[in-house]
Amino acid sequence: MVGLGNSGGEIAIDLSEHGARVALAVRGALNVIPREILGMPVLAIAIALSRLPARVADMLAAPLIRLTVGDISKLGLRKLPVGPITQIETSAKVPLIDVGTLEWLRKGRIAVLGDVRSFQGETDICFDDGRTRRCDAVVLATGFRPGLERFLERDVAVGTGGAQIKVVGAEGLYFCGFRVSATGMLRDIGIEARWIANDIAGRRR
Repeated sequence: MVGLGNSGGEIAIDLSEHGARVALAVRGALNVIPREILGMPVLAIAIALSRLPARVADMLAAPLIRLTVGDISKLGLRKLPVGPITQIETSAKVPLIDVGTLEWLRKGRIAVLGDVRSFQGETDICFDDGRTRRCDAVVLATGFRPGLERFLERDVAVGTGGAQIKVVGAEGLYFCGFRVSATGMLRDIGIEARWIANDIAGRRR
């Protein structure tokens, strides 16, 4: 498994539960947050902190995350120097929401390896630490980009806000569901849809 985002983490669990021997190739540092903290969904906590500056919200949430997640360096992972909310705002990348991946790592049922250096033949993979592992299959869970610049005019693409795509772009052009949010994508899609509807209604008056 190449990549440890939310897709990679959940696929790794599914494969392990069905008897596969899974190894994760993790290249960079990451943030890991629990799905719940003291019985409360982590998105509910994010909503409560959403009116605060990202760094302040991260600072307040950090003790709870340490309490529930623990020290991920003991599992062979590196933590990002910024908190999860700052990560979302600056890079539009969602932290790993742990739904059981860390438990499988602690039990040794999923291994953590470094970045992939090269493939040898059809089955052998060389890693940055010099280890070589024979694999039956490789799953790429390395994320994606919207790629809007491929079909939008340059000034429109720049106007979408860099890492975070704004709801309203050029006149008559709207984006819904592109903005990455700490408070939940589905929740925010509903909010964005109302903003777009109100903007369209205002332009027609």
